[in-house]
Amino acid sequence: MQRFLFGVWSVLLTLGCLALPVAAQSERIFLVGGNYRLQTTLHNMQDGFFGAPPVSGANESEAFIDTRLRLYFDFRPNPFVLINYKMEVGDITFGAENPPISDADGRRLPNVGRGSGGAPGSDGVNVETKNAYIDVQAPWVPGLSFRGGIIGWGDQFDWTILATDFTGLQLTYQRQALWTQFTFLKLFEGSIRTNADDSNWYALDTRVGLSSKTALTGSLYVWDDNDNDNPRTGRDAYQLYAGLKFNTVIFEKGLLEIFGVYNVGQEFLGQNARFGPNGIVRRGLAGSTNHGFMANVHVDYPIGKHWVGATVQYISGERGSRLALDGSGRNIGTFLGLFNSQYSGFGGSRYTEGGGLELITLGQLNDSTAGLNNVSVSPYFGGGYNGRLLAMARAKFYATPVLFVYVAGGLDRAARPNANGDSSRGVELSSYLHWDIFPKLWFRVGGAYMLTMDWWKNNSDVQIQGFPNPLGLRTGSPDNIFQLMMRLQYNFG
Repeated sequence: MQRFLFGVWSVLLTLGCLALPVAAQSERIFLVGGNYRLQTTLHNMQDGFFGAPPVSGANESEAFIDTRLRLYFDFRPNPFVLINYKMEVGDITFGAENPPISDADGRRLPNVGRGSGGAPGSDGVNVETKNAYIDVQAPWVPGLSFRGGIIGWGDQFDWTILATDFTGLQLTYQRQALWTQFTFLKLFEGSIRTNADDSNWYALDTRVGLSSKTALTGSLYVWDDNDNDNPRTGRDAYQLYAGLKFNTVIFEKGLLEIFGVYNVGQEFLGQNARFGPNGIVRRGLAGSTNHGFMANVHVDYPIGKHWVGATVQYISGERGSRLALDGSGRNIGTFLGLFNSQYSGFGGSRYTEGGGLELITLGQLNDSTAGLNNVSVSPYFGGGYNGRLLAMARAKFYATPVLFVYVAGGLDRAARPNANGDSSRGVELSSYLHWDIFPKLWFRVGGAYMLTMDWWKNNSDVQIQGFPNPLGLRTGSPDNIFQLMMRLQYNFG
């Protein structure tokens, strides 16, 4: 009997000892993160968040409420393997059911899924996969890792070139002061039997820590856009980007970032489609070569618990209108970034959406992780080749440990004049108030106002956004732009 009881006790004790690490491990298997937001927006842009200024006489404002839930999951079966899944339910506009959601003037509200759940009853098909990938650490080579699946990727230069979620593969090596990463992205898959109609992106980024406060990053990006090769001349469509970025600390605590990127390529179509509705053919820069340069300087300096900052950006451009330059066969001297044209360029419908203007507050109020193109004044307008000269100042002031005010102002100009000889895009002022109500729960309220200038007046390039203009964007004498937003958000995980 004693032997039996001793045997039972030994088994229970052994199982109890094993249960502790198993229980501890189960807590590490699923790491949940994400956020929930409730947001109200009032604005007067022609095309929702990303539109051109309204023209005189139009219905100049619209208001709506939307909500969004994002959930992030990590599955860690062992220390060398991680499987990540990010999902989103939203953006669901209150009272809305199916896209496209636009008012009588053709202004588009934020996109939602079919049967989004915004209408009475709240039933909807509205789950979106943001990321789904596997990470594998190589145990035999410390610092070497592999990632594959649906991944988020953005360039090293404030996402001025390209940034969103893609299907792709990554190989990363990090060891002490050296970090290097090779990325392959499949932007478009044509016939699976051939690569002749595919569109692929190759990226090599390398960062070296020169000291504890200084780093140098070099990047090379190649867009092999076989899908847009010129069928008449046989010329390949491609874009190449080569850039350097320098980060350091100045005056003991100020942050300085300087970068420059050179771009060269040919047969650029970008957000343009060869074939659209009713047989419309979008010419793009067919038959043309292009080259350009982009330079950027950021400075941020803390003053006690506050901070101030400034940015100057130059993007080379070409004089004239996009309509005249497209299909001209000329060597175009403009830097071609894809950030503002990625959705129409690589989406399922390559001619129904376009990039364009975003106000200073959009990225800030949305707590965006994007760089300059989401948090600055009037990002590089996706409808023109005129380039950009931007100067902005920004500051954050803490009233209490849980309450601060963000303010910014900027001047936006085209690097070269448009077809009307105009370069000034506008002057913008922005501010918002942030309140940390509880840990992880915060509230923001603020807005921006842009004084639009002559570059927008009777500019035919404004209508290029969303070519062939399914939203009915109009040219004319532009009104000023405003945007007001309130946002309540809880971050968890």
